[in-house]
Parts: sequence; structure tokens; C-alpha cells
Amino acid sequence: MRHSFNKACNLQLITMMSYRSKKILIIDETGFSRICSAILEQDGYRVETITSLNNVSKRFSENDFGLIITSYPYGVYFLREIQKRDIPVAKLVLADQFSGDLLTMLDGLKNSCCMMKPLDYTKFRSLVKDMVCGDLNFIGGYNIV
Repeated sequence: MRHSFNKACNLQLITMMSYRSKKILIIDETGFSRICSAILEQDGYRVETITSLNNVSKRFSENDFGLIITSYPYGVYFLREIQKRDIPVAKLVLADQFSGDLLTMLDGLKNSCCMMKPLDYTKFRSLVKDMVCGDLNFIGGYNIV
């Protein structure tokens, strides 16, 4: 019985290490990027932030991220680029309010979730973990949290 428990604990540890080894890219304004980055780094993730949309194209060409987080409407240009390039990485869009434009944009994004602000940081951390681990089912395009 003890052997099974140790084996299960080791498997859980390996799983946690592998999903936390994936980088998270945050594209947002400086203040919010710092908050999200600090929270996710505290949880053991490797995080990179871009606060100027001028730097997005260069960094974006290096496809080494497990999750991309941006806000709406700040990251609209970037999200449209993702749609054009059909990039399979999970995307978390943070929005202040619902709008027809937001829903239209989300409809074209694969593997995406939209979370409404103000954020519940406990739910935010849980959603990030599920998205990075691939534990969410994205049937039909996007999910709104």
C-alpha cells in the first residue's frame, strides 16, 4: 500500500514539474503584467511579459509558450495575428465587459478562454493550471469564465 502511495506522489510531482516547465507569455499593460507575472511565478511558472505591442511580432515568432495571456481590447492586434497564423497554443483573454466585438473575436480563436475582470485570483490560478496542463475541453472554440 505504501509503495502505491509513493508511486502516486512521484507521478503527481513529475506532472507538476512538466506543466510548470512551459512558459507563459503575458501581453498587457505594465501594471497588470507585473501583478499576473508575480502571481504565476509564485506558483512556479516561467513567465515572460511584453508590455509594448511593438515587441510582439519578434517574440511571437519563437513558439515556445504553453499559454498566452492578454486582455481585451489591449491585445486585439495580437489576437488577430494568432487567428491569421492559426497558432495552437492555449489563449486566455481577460476582458472588462462583454461586447459583440469580443464574442466575434473569441469565435475565431481556437483553444481559448475568456475571463471577466475584476479577476478572482484563486480562479485565475486554477484556470491557468488547467489550461497549461491541457485539462480543459475546448469543443466549439472558446469558454467564458
